[in-house]
Amino acid sequence: MSSSKKHTLSIDLPTEMVNWLDSSMKSQSLPSVKKAVRCCVNCVATGDVEMSKEIHYVTVDQQANHQELSIELATEQLEWVDSICSTSKGSSRSDVIRSVIEACMKADADVVFGVIRCKSKVTVCKGAQDAVDSLTERYGADGVKIKENIEFK
Repeated sequence: MSSSKKHTLSIDLPTEMVNWLDSSMKSQSLPSVKKAVRCCVNCVATGDVEMSKEIHYVTVDQQANHQELSIELATEQLEWVDSICSTSKGSSRSDVIRSVIEACMKADADVVFGVIRCKSKVTVCKGAQDAVDSLTERYGADGVKIKENIEFK
């Protein structure tokens, strides 16, 4: 995605998800766990990985195994999350983000992290250009998948 205003959210995630995000950040050479979350949101929002229609809510008993995580989402990503909240009565942003990450944990890492998704042209997006360079180094020029001018579903 091109650089747009980022919104900071505090979300409640199971420790298992936080560990998976941290591991993915390291294995994919991402700059932060926040970036791993944004990759997951983009992957699900563009339809590359399907999220369960059933949003998973956190009960009071489950909160002991959860951690608060501060993440940043671009305006478009936040609008997409809010659209899911509005169609899933009673769901919170944390509920939606948990469902997104859960879907990505079950998907192939190459689909989640190995596709460059940019809402504009990659040539005008510094972040996308950096991702192309990183993935080209890892997979070779023929192994880089680019989706430009994406729209969230």
